Formats: sequence, structure tokens, C-alpha cells
Amino acid sequence: MKDIDIELKILEVAKKEFMEQGYMNASMRVIAEKSGCTTGMLYSRFADKDKIFSSLVKEGADKLLNGFKNKLDIFGNSTPKEQIASMHSFSEQGMEEIVDIIYEYFESFKLIVCHGFGSSYEHYVDSLVDMEVESSIKFMNVLKAQGYQLKIIRADLCHMLASSLLNGIFETVAHDFDKNDAIEYVNSLQDFFAAGWDRLLGLKYDKES
Repeated sequence: MKDIDIELKILEVAKKEFMEQGYMNASMRVIAEKSGCTTGMLYSRFADKDKIFSSLVKEGADKLLNGFKNKLDIFGNSTPKEQIASMHSFSEQGMEEIVDIIYEYFESFKLIVCHGFGSSYEHYVDSLVDMEVESSIKFMNVLKAQGYQLKIIRADLCHMLASSLLNGIFETVAHDFDKNDAIEYVNSLQDFFAAGWDRLLGLKYDKES
């Protein structure tokens, strides 16, 4: 068997093992046995269990993380007028793009969200939350600079809200929604949080405007 075939077999077996046992309980010995190779051969290709897990999820995880960061950077680099005018539509578009990437790499995100405890991706969603919190705080400062009289939103509350939104989005993965249902669910989630944020900040939300 060629090296590339062996690695593909290892990844195929490992994915099934992670799905069934979770990262913490998955066994390198079992992965080696089911792949038809020795543990020595397995470790010569993957230094540890986390390297295998990363090989399975990295492409999709990086695409979503980098795309999310780029989207927030574009928004943050827009003029105050552009940010205020597009704050809801920009967020809606960003959520749509997240859903597209999730369903392009659904099994990768299934591994991360449902079976990644103990891996280096255990806090993956938290990384997205931190980026969202930073962007939200910067935007609130933009609103204040433009003369908006805002209610004070504590950083810890901002974090809780961002966590609720992003973890809510990944509920579509945890519960195996098909993509159409996921889009409908995330749109409803976005409407809820848009209206909620405006209420907290003292702004008026009108989706049709």
C-alpha cells in the first residue's frame, strides 16, 4: 500500500473512531489496528492523536475562522456612516457565509462541535466569540463617537450574547439540521439578536429599512 493510501485509510478510520468514541476516548492503538498498520507506522505519520484530528478538521475550521475575521475586518474598516447603515445587513450576510462554510465541511464541524473535547479545537467556537465581542465593542464606540446615546453594555454581557449567538448557530450541526432548515433557523436567530441588541442599546430595529 502506498504512503498516501495508508494516510487516507488512517484518516478514514480515525474519523469514524472520533465520531463514535469522541476525541478523548479514541485510541491510537485501535486506529492503527483498523487501518491495517502498526502503531509505529501510525506514529511515523502522525505524531499524536491531535495531529490526526487536526488533519481532519483544519481546512474547514481555518476557512470559517479566516472568513469570519476578514468579514469583521471589512466592517471595522468601513466608515462610521457605512457601518451604521449596514450593521444588520452586514451581520445577516456574515451569518449566511458561516452557514455555507459549515455545510461545505459539515463532518469537520461535527467533529469539532460534538466530539472535539480534549483536542486543540475544544475552544474553537470560543475563538469566534472573542472576535465577535471585540468587533461589537469597537462598533459601540463608533456609535458613541457619532453622538448616539447608548445604554452601557458590560463586556461580560457582550461576551454572553456573542456566545449565545455563535453557539446557537452550531446547534444546527449538533442536531443534524439539513441546510435549508439551518438557513431558516439562523435567519430567525439573527432577527432575534438584531432586535435584542437594538433594545439593549436603545436603538430602533426595523428589518424592512
